[in-house]
Amino acid sequence: MKVKRVTNTFVGEVTDFRISVDSVRAYRGEIAKLFLEHKVLVFRDQDISIEDFVEFGTIFGKAEEHHVRAMRHPKISTLTMLSNQSEKGRNDVMKYFGDGWHADSSYKPVTAGATMLIGTEIPSAGGDTLFANLEAAYEDIPEHEKEFLRSLRLRHQYRWSPNRDDPWARWKFVGEAERRDTPEVVHPLVKQHPETGAESLHIAPRIIGSVIGIEGLSQEDSDKLIDSLIAHATKSEYVHCHKWRPFDVVVWDNRSLLHSATTKDLPQDQVRRLLRITTTGASLMGVTPEAGVTTVVLDEEFA
Repeated sequence: MKVKRVTNTFVGEVTDFRISVDSVRAYRGEIAKLFLEHKVLVFRDQDISIEDFVEFGTIFGKAEEHHVRAMRHPKISTLTMLSNQSEKGRNDVMKYFGDGWHADSSYKPVTAGATMLIGTEIPSAGGDTLFANLEAAYEDIPEHEKEFLRSLRLRHQYRWSPNRDDPWARWKFVGEAERRDTPEVVHPLVKQHPETGAESLHIAPRIIGSVIGIEGLSQEDSDKLIDSLIAHATKSEYVHCHKWRPFDVVVWDNRSLLHSATTKDLPQDQVRRLLRITTTGASLMGVTPEAGVTTVVLDEEFA
């Protein structure tokens, strides 16, 4: 097994390795170490079984079910089926799930640890996935600004939207079960990685419908700060573009990165289907007493 660093700060491409139940069991410790070192690992040409892919996911923790029931695989509930096609039983908005900068499960009381995808049907061009290195972006923020950011807390809720008339607003397609699973949570804006200790931002754009704002700031000041942090974190020097090939397996650390699909730009005759596994991470830890830890806000709808 060989690994080549793709960018200056993150992303490793693994060669001479075939994912299987046996190889995963033999090399799980080494792969876990490489995962923390590179943040994104790319395994090319992995035409493997679902069982092999599921075993691969166990390296990174316990697989979780997608809270939107329609996204789940019909036989294995911890597998998510991503598709840019109009699939049976799905709202058409779901064709574009993943577009826009985000970290998976950032709006949950316990956020995601790792996410992995296998490309089962890949378009001839387009449908790339973008990754932004939040740790590198945070390191470059001036120290006096970091001191301020470390004291702040960020309000999240999956179905919240600044514009309820937006056709992509999430509240339009979630039912009672999904609402119960996604209460409002308040996270530290600056978090500490539970395994490496590295500091980074816990942030997402307001427009995709999960970030309400920063506690203690006016809405105007909160919006400005969130927008400026996203603009900084997604500068070209912190971003890598993964161009998919059939049967790529890509795994990344949600605790260190943002990512974004680009499926809204794909013509409908270009089919893009992937299977996804997301593992449960750990409760977020701030780096100051003011930031504290993640808290859940009582949902009056279900009180």
